[in-house]
Order: sequence, then C-alpha cells, then structure tokens
Amino acid sequence: MLSYYFTGYQILSVPMEEGGAFLELCRREGLVYDNFKICDNDCLTLRMRSATAKKAARACAAEGISLDIIKERGLPRLLGRLLAHPGLCLGFAVAVALLWCSSRFVWDVRVTGNHLLSEREVEATLRECGFGVGSYLGSFKADRVENKALITNKSLAWISVNMKGNVAYVQVREAVHTPPSEANAPANLVADTGGQIVRVELVQGNVLVAAGQWVGKGDLLVSGLYDSQQQGIRYTHAQGRVYARVMDEIVITVPLTYSKKIHSAEKQDIHCEKSLIFFENPIKFSKKDFNSEMSCDIIKRVSVPFSEWGVDFPISMVTEWYIPYTIIQEKRTYAEAETLAYLELARRIGSLQGGAEVLSKTITTTLGEDAYILTCHLTCIRDIAKEQTFEVLP
Repeated sequence: MLSYYFTGYQILSVPMEEGGAFLELCRREGLVYDNFKICDNDCLTLRMRSATAKKAARACAAEGISLDIIKERGLPRLLGRLLAHPGLCLGFAVAVALLWCSSRFVWDVRVTGNHLLSEREVEATLRECGFGVGSYLGSFKADRVENKALITNKSLAWISVNMKGNVAYVQVREAVHTPPSEANAPANLVADTGGQIVRVELVQGNVLVAAGQWVGKGDLLVSGLYDSQQQGIRYTHAQGRVYARVMDEIVITVPLTYSKKIHSAEKQDIHCEKSLIFFENPIKFSKKDFNSEMSCDIIKRVSVPFSEWGVDFPISMVTEWYIPYTIIQEKRTYAEAETLAYLELARRIGSLQGGAEVLSKTITTTLGEDAYILTCHLTCIRDIAKEQTFEVLP
C-alpha cells in the first residue's frame, strides 16, 4: 500500500460487456492490476499504478474500450495540488520555519513554591534579569539568571530555573521577614475623643482614670509605666478597653445633582480591535477607525488556543471592545436623597470604633437647592482607647 501511495495510483472502471476484452488487453500488454471488483452498476473496477494506468488508457483508446478514472490518489497528486497553490507551499514553509525557530525560544514559564508572591511578580523579576517568554535558549545560563533574580527581588530566598523543552519550570522559596513585634513595645492608651468614663476593662497597664471622670481628646487613660521604690521604673504594653459616654456629630451631604454614565446602545458605535500576542509581541490586525479622544469603557478578552487541553503555546488572541459613553447630569428627588442619607448614616454608626452602644440621637435635616444635608448628634458609649507607643531612653 505504501509503494502505491508514493508512486501514485488510480481506480479504473470498465463496463461489464467490455470486461473480457479489457482483461485480455491487460494480459497481452502486461498491465499489472489488483483490487479487482465487480460492482452492482454493471461494471468492474480495479487499481493500477499511475504510470500503468496511462498505458492502459492509451491501449484502450486504440482498441475502442471505454475506460473511466474513478479516483486518483497518492503523493504525486498531492504534490501537484500543492504546487498549483503557491500560497499553501509558502504557508507550510513558514510554519516549518516558525516551529524550527520556536524550538530555540522559551514558550512558557511555570512557577511553583510561591505563597506570598504571585506568579506575575516572579515572572516580572525574571524579565528584569533578561529571562522570560521569548528568551533565546542559546544564551540561557541558569545560574546567572538565578543569581540576578535573588539580587533583584529581596523577597526570594532561593530560586531554581530548569528547562524542559520549551517550558521553564521555576521553583522558588520566599524569604521570611519577621516584622518587629510590637506586642511587647512600651505603649500607652490615650483617648481618641473626649467623653465621660463609664468603665475600664484592663488587661495590663497602670489605670489613670475612673468611672465618672471627664477626659479630653489625647488624654492619657492607661499608662505603660510603673514606678515603684523596690523595682524602679518599669514599662509595659498597655492593653485594655476604656468605655466612655461621648457625643459625636455626623454630617451627611447628598447632592441633588449627580453625574451618570450612559453607554451607547448602537452596535456601530462599538469599536473592536483584535491583536495576536506572539512571544509577548503584539501584532494588531485592525486599525483604529474611531475618535480616540472619546470616553470609552474597554472590555478585554484574552484567549489562548488549546489551553483547555493543557497545551501552552506562546500565542494568544486579544480582543478589545471600546464602548463609548457620555456623562449626563441627573437630578435626585428629595425622597431619593433622604433614603441615601439615612443609609449612609446607618453605615457610619455601624463603623464607629469600639462597637458603639447608642443611647440617643437627634437628627436634623436641611433641604437646600443643591443638596440634602442630614446632621445627627449622637450620644453613645464606646471604646475610646487608642494605643500609642513611646520610646524608653536608656
């Protein structure tokens, strides 16, 4: 079968009434054939090599025997079809050249062992060291890249770069930087606002206030210093909660006029750009045919061929949609502004430090021409203690 494919072959058909004469002609002329079959349409078929079939065609024409070519197969016919289309030959040659060249470059970088650092951060560090997707493997030196990466990124304690084909497998160990502990640093507790002390929940430190006492913003509540005649001055990290009755004022302003973004609903206004990323080099397929000064939202999609089968190629297709929009001025009703103001008030009360226990609140509202203003005078009990470290001179 392979010999038939490389030399080329044809499937021939002869009417049944002329079959005897044709077979006698083949015997007399020494025409070799195989795959002899009798078909239902009153004809017989057989296979001959292309050169033998040409002889048979000339002999049948001389004898007046009807001979039809049903199929023609083989490498010579394939090459003939390719040569008839130069573009295919050129494309095939370019594909072979690209495959040969790409085998000498890095296709993909895979990072393992990272926890705090992202893969992009590690890849960015390697690119600063002259290594990444598209790097030429002929000049690749693993130890040189690894040493540069450790010097460039202090968050790396160890890195290893191993090449398997066109894929770089990078293993990293991150440096452990223990931040200086402030748990034992000397610190006081001071008031973040003024109020009347209600109670103190002390963990450690020297309490300087009592229930019923009024304090101002920045006053010392719990000291981190101890002074005793036996042991002298000692310091600690004051901890605890100091609850006080405080008065807070919350002012919320909701403008009645606001900006709203309106996107174009016309399909012809949406501009689409496509580009091919080959070894991180963009190749644009389209030119900008819209006003680049227009305000647009950009939707970007990146697709990598065959990625769902775990095949990584250094090729990706990027599609960007530019959706123009305009900014218009809208007006709120007083009812809408009031709803937004009360929602913001609830959020701010919930975010007060120390989990405030609201005792009372007085709300006043002002309806202006341009804004709805809500003012809330709030009386609550909350933790007003704030840690403040200090230095101890030797």
